[in-house]
Amino acid sequence: ADGLAVGRSGSRRSAVADDIGVALASGRVTALTGPNGGGKSTLALTLGGLLRPLSGGVVAGPTLADGLGADPAAWRSRELAARIGTVFQDPEHQFLAATVRAELEVGPRAVGMDPADAARRVDELLVRLRLDGLAQANPFTLSGGEKRRLSVATALATAPRLLVLDEPTFGQDARTWAELVALLADLVDREGVGVLAVTHDADLVRALADDVLRLDAVPGRAGRLEAVR
Repeated sequence: ADGLAVGRSGSRRSAVADDIGVALASGRVTALTGPNGGGKSTLALTLGGLLRPLSGGVVAGPTLADGLGADPAAWRSRELAARIGTVFQDPEHQFLAATVRAELEVGPRAVGMDPADAARRVDELLVRLRLDGLAQANPFTLSGGEKRRLSVATALATAPRLLVLDEPTFGQDARTWAELVALLADLVDREGVGVLAVTHDADLVRALADDVLRLDAVPGRAGRLEAVR
């Protein structure tokens, strides 16, 4: 993305962040840091194809686009879900089904994954995210940390090439934090998945981030993005 202005609605004058240039690469983790209210979540949703930029453009490379046009916001929902997995700031905003297992089945079904492959992937994610004992539970009855892990699992269910994760480690204890970080590291190192992680978790940044960006909230004007490393 280059020359990007992002906001929930309106014109460039209402942008929460402006003049944004960022490149996300396969096999790399980019951490997006900064204070609350600076536009990090809005920028992440824009880079993930779920919001249109107020100006500028987001361009998907040929590997990610895989035969589609270069603008992720123009892709159909099933095309987007097969390529970019997103974890929202509030996990409940992405829950659609009555059970944890059914929630994990939504994405694979939407992208037309073979049923046997989908079942294997769901079973694997239930175990790896420590949700196997909650497979028949209603997602809305889970604890905050469990909801967060379920939201990460749903993002992984379609085997996307890019993950856009908003506070993925929020609410985790030491064990589940370490397991989640190990899972993400494995996806990046072994499968070449690219990751954008919006986070306040300094330990996550130290453990995983190849690149660190900071988006500052500036009173009276749109935030600006700077490279920390």
